[in-house]
Amino acid sequence: MSESTIEKLEPKEGLFVLHLFYRFEARAATGSEDPAKVLLAGVEALLAEARGTSRSQAATLSLIGPADLGFVFLSPDLYRLHSWEKRLGALLGRHGWTKVFSFFSMTERSDYTMSEEEQADQLASHDGLVPGSPEFEQRMNAFRERSRYYTEVRLYPTLPDWRFFAFYPMNKKREPGANWYALPFSERKELMQGHARIGRSYAGRVIQYVTGSTGLDDWEWGVTLFAQDPYEVKAIVAEMRFDPVSAHYGEFGPFFTGLQASVGEVVLRLAGSP
Repeated sequence: MSESTIEKLEPKEGLFVLHLFYRFEARAATGSEDPAKVLLAGVEALLAEARGTSRSQAATLSLIGPADLGFVFLSPDLYRLHSWEKRLGALLGRHGWTKVFSFFSMTERSDYTMSEEEQADQLASHDGLVPGSPEFEQRMNAFRERSRYYTEVRLYPTLPDWRFFAFYPMNKKREPGANWYALPFSERKELMQGHARIGRSYAGRVIQYVTGSTGLDDWEWGVTLFAQDPYEVKAIVAEMRFDPVSAHYGEFGPFFTGLQASVGEVVLRLAGSP
């Protein structure tokens, strides 16, 4: 069947994102072939397919703690993503691996970025620039370019090859006295812009992807972090916990951390021949 005849389900914008975390339980029974090598060949073939699919990506992770092996898939096609998940689960399941956590979400644009009108008002009232003047137009064009780039990166990110990985799901609270969804939009926007400033202060040290899962999974967002040094992930999470958005309105799920590694490194270490 040619690629053009395969059924597709693509979103209006952005990519589907799937995090899958597995734990090794028991070595498969030995036969004429080494089961670890059989498993590795199957998983590597699936990853090659995913990475060879247009606008799709796959990262493999050696995890610390409750899970051993992790995958992060990005794709614009839900049918393909669904196929990779089920085939991978069946393959790993036959060889003694159990899924301990999964998270399905989508890349999304922010609702709280500054609008063109707000930027124009700031240039006029705060910086004293005259609307329509050359400097005003130059600054507005630069703002539009930054906004386009920021939106493109959020909707269509490229997974980095940075060594350290962390992931956690989160919600915004709906409690008496701390109901995020009952706040006026202007207040939520002001709070989130302050929250974002902390994130931008870690540029070059932490790459952060926030993907939306409202209506798709039990949690509302997933936060995926990459860094070269685990210290920076610990630092950004600790600093953000004191920000009002997290301190008053954040609820956080389990953390998964680890290192980017080839699937062969993880499989042969845990499930290879004794």
